[in-house]
Parts: sequence; C-alpha cells; structure tokens
Amino acid sequence: MKSVAYSRAKLTKTAVGCPILAVAGLACLGHVGPFISAIILIGSVLLAACGVQGARKLLGDATALRYDRDRLTIATMWSESCVRWSDVAEVGTSALNTYAFYGLIKVGSTQYLDIKMRGGLMAKKYRLLGDMLDLDKAGLTLLVEDLAAHQLAAEARPGTLDDAAVRVPQWAASAPQAELFDPDAALANYLRRQKAKEQRVSEPVAAPGFGRRDSLEGVPPAPLTGARPGGFGRKIV
Repeated sequence: MKSVAYSRAKLTKTAVGCPILAVAGLACLGHVGPFISAIILIGSVLLAACGVQGARKLLGDATALRYDRDRLTIATMWSESCVRWSDVAEVGTSALNTYAFYGLIKVGSTQYLDIKMRGGLMAKKYRLLGDMLDLDKAGLTLLVEDLAAHQLAAEARPGTLDDAAVRVPQWAASAPQAELFDPDAALANYLRRQKAKEQRVSEPVAAPGFGRRDSLEGVPPAPLTGARPGGFGRKIV
C-alpha cells in the first residue's frame, strides 16, 4: 500500500491564513457597496470553511491518496472516496492560470491532479490541489506516472489471477509497494517502462509475403540501353 500526504506546512498556512483573510474581508463590509459586500461575504464564508478543513486535516489524517494494485482511496479537502482501478479511465494533471494586465501577463498558475472515472461525458472526476501535496513539481510528475502505471495494469489484468501474471506488463507488476510514495522508486519504474518501450520499437518486423517467391526476386532489372534484339525486315546502316 502506497500513500501520499498533504503538506503539513501548507495545511498550517490554510488553517491559520484563511480565517484571517475572512475576518479582514468582513471588516471591509461597511466601506463598500452592496454588490461588493455580497461578494466579500461569500468569499469570507468559503475562506472560513477552507480554514476549518485545513485544521481538520492537520490535526487528523493528512493522507491525500492511498492505493495498491486493486484500489485507490482519494481524500480531497471535503470528502473521501474509494474506487477500483478498473473503474478509473484516466489520470493526469491540469493547470489554472491567472493573468493580469488584460490577460497579457501570467502572474500565477495552480496545478491540479485529475482522476477521471469511466462513464462517458457524465463520469465523475476527482480533483486534488497539487500544490497542497507533500511533493515538489518533479515528485508530482512521478506520482502521475505511477498512478497511470497502476491504471494501465488494471486494464491489462483479466478476471483470473493465473492469466493476470502473464498479461500484466512487467514494468507495472514490478512497481514497488512501499508504505509511502517514493519518487526515486517511481523514477526507476518509469525508466524501466521507457526501456521496455524502446526495446519493443527496436525489434525488427519482417514484412509479410504472399504467394510464391520468384527465384529471380531481388535481381536488378536489365538495362534499357545496349544491344537490341534482332527483328524482321531490312536493317538500315
């Protein structure tokens, strides 16, 4: 079983900073118009709720992801769900960019970890804030690779255990099962997968042939110049 936790330093900032921002926003209600006051009030409620959830994670279980070969447990800031890998359709990342000066200058970017379930357009999608995880940018990339390896292994795994050992890719079956997600181990697993892909691409594939093979196949054609065969009629010198 592997697990990935939320960063306790970032949970502390959320638990302390969000209520402070909420109180500061409420202090401005008497100095702005009714429309802005409504926006500030809604934002303050959301900030206070985020602070409470951050404190709950900080004082309790800070695990964000927990997974093995069969199941994946996703604990967002608001809920917790346990799904089977066979029900996961795609694992990836997305980014929400913030721009200033009429959209010409990028001032920030928030990265998310997305886990999409099967079911078409109406399928459920789980989203974790990547910046809240106890991983750097390279570690998040390796985590996505490791999650994708488990998802692909579940697709290749049939119903019987005997056939599963044969059909599961070696690079996915050999994924280390540590208590905590190890970026170094995930990197080694990723390199093994890339090496396996390169070996499959480099294997020569014989071109298929149909019917009889002529014994003169491969012999270069006769040149178009040179002595011409004799014919009938007069020869003009």
